[in-house]
Amino acid sequence: MDLNTLLLFILSSVALTLFPGPDILYVFSTSLTQGKKKGIKVSLGLTTGLWVHTLLVIFGVGNILKIYPESQRVFEIIGGSYLLFLALKSWRAPMQNMPSKKEKTNKLKSQYFFTGLVMNLTNPKVSLFFLSFFPGFIFHQDLSYSLQFFILGSLFFLQALVLFCMVSLFADALSRKLKIQKENTHWNKIQSLVLIAIALVLFYP
Repeated sequence: MDLNTLLLFILSSVALTLFPGPDILYVFSTSLTQGKKKGIKVSLGLTTGLWVHTLLVIFGVGNILKIYPESQRVFEIIGGSYLLFLALKSWRAPMQNMPSKKEKTNKLKSQYFFTGLVMNLTNPKVSLFFLSFFPGFIFHQDLSYSLQFFILGSLFFLQALVLFCMVSLFADALSRKLKIQKENTHWNKIQSLVLIAIALVLFYP
């Protein structure tokens, strides 16, 4: 087993996760305006999607995206359309519907996780990235590629979840210091703009 290769993979994964992108931007903005609990739920949704992409690579389904690149656009358009729907819904929501500590319904509990999951699953570029990224970090001569890809996917999942949660905690602490969550009655408008920006990234070929 080549531990240096695994260490390099982890360092590369951390750098890629921290690189400014739609996922970390949405985790930050959600935590900043709505609190760490909802930001962590988004993080769980996003990273759960990484497991699915890893399995697609392991079972070779991800190769379909490589063979038929036009299928990517279908997933991207579906994901972007869903985010635009959420943006419109959030924009039109009355300001008095700001999240409160008493909101305990199952719908609200699952909404942020599901949004993060959809954002990740409808971005086929993640599977294509894994297809091109994982083979460069084969670390064992005897283990099967499938098992090694599973281990690499697990490591990517763990570091992404830890970093997203850290970003969520930081954003929440920052919002409390600046009193954003209490004083900013236009949080839904801010969240809408973030969702529109992410949707445009998905729509862009």
